Amino acid sequence: MPGQSNITLNSVVFSPGGSSNGVARWWNRTGGYGTSFRKLLQRFTSSAKSPVTKVEWDLEVPVVQTEDDACACAGTLLRTSTVKISVWLPSGSTHAERVDVCTSIQDLVTNAAFMASVIDLDPAYG
Repeated sequence: MPGQSNITLNSVVFSPGGSSNGVARWWNRTGGYGTSFRKLLQRFTSSAKSPVTKVEWDLEVPVVQTEDDACACAGTLLRTSTVKISVWLPSGSTHAERVDVCTSIQDLVTNAAFMASVIDLDPAYG
């Protein structure tokens, strides 16, 4: 089991925040306000009684007011984008199968259709 270390996503560095009850946390606290802290979580659920291992990653990207104005004070949380990735792996899956799943996820998020759906809010159609 690897120990926690920094994770960089889109040039944003997330520092280890410890783990408890199967949940590991990383934080980016460079926004200056507690409401602006980005959070990355990993949940790992595995049991001898379960036919699958579940791996979940959650990323929260808050947007906060940067300066006081008539509508909101600096540090006010305006909105949060959330990403959830869940992977269910059958208990008999091989290392090669899990590499294939990981590579497929990497390819999905860099695919033009995926990027258009998130960046341009342009869904695929048939």
